[in-house]
Amino acid sequence: MTDPWTREPWGGFHHPTELVIVTSVALAVSYAVAAQDPVPSWELRLTEWVNGVPDSFGSMLYPIMQLGTLAGPIAVAVGIAVLRRDWILSGATVMAGFASWFGAKGVKRSVERDRPISYLPEIIVREGDGSGLGFVSGHSAVAATAAMFAMAALPRRWRIVPPILAALVGIARVVHGVHLPADLVGGWSLGMLISMGMFFVIDRFFPPITKATS
Repeated sequence: MTDPWTREPWGGFHHPTELVIVTSVALAVSYAVAAQDPVPSWELRLTEWVNGVPDSFGSMLYPIMQLGTLAGPIAVAVGIAVLRRDWILSGATVMAGFASWFGAKGVKRSVERDRPISYLPEIIVREGDGSGLGFVSGHSAVAATAAMFAMAALPRRWRIVPPILAALVGIARVVHGVHLPADLVGGWSLGMLISMGMFFVIDRFFPPITKATS
């Protein structure tokens, strides 16, 4: 059996090719939705429904939402460095986090999709003024990246926690009135693809540790 604290190929994701394909399709579909003009009515209705939760729910999600800032992957990187002493994986986590953050900004400028307030004037904006570009969600991309690297570092029994937190980060962005659902899917997909690319680089230049235990 493999020591749960050693680094596995592809971050421990056993079907990397299939994961990349599915994630690429999700990114393409989310882009197709985001590129529609006008915005699909079902997406606007879904946004209103999620955004309409009580303010207390938004307040509860606010701390979790911060995992979608650069603090998220940095915190994961520190945890990997301290608990696992895997400096390669720790450094890669930070690099992937920055790549997701700035990659999302590049996609935003390319697609130029507005924030929800441009389509739903009555939406409740709980953070900022709701202005700017929406697709893709940078918070969702960074949260997905942090989750992927956290999953690579954690024992299997704990690997369900990071994707749940990443999902909540995205939902929180809709609750706070600053993103539409396709923005979240695009962000999650972008973050996962960047993470898989980073895992490939790590495996190529720094072969995984596969020490066996009794």
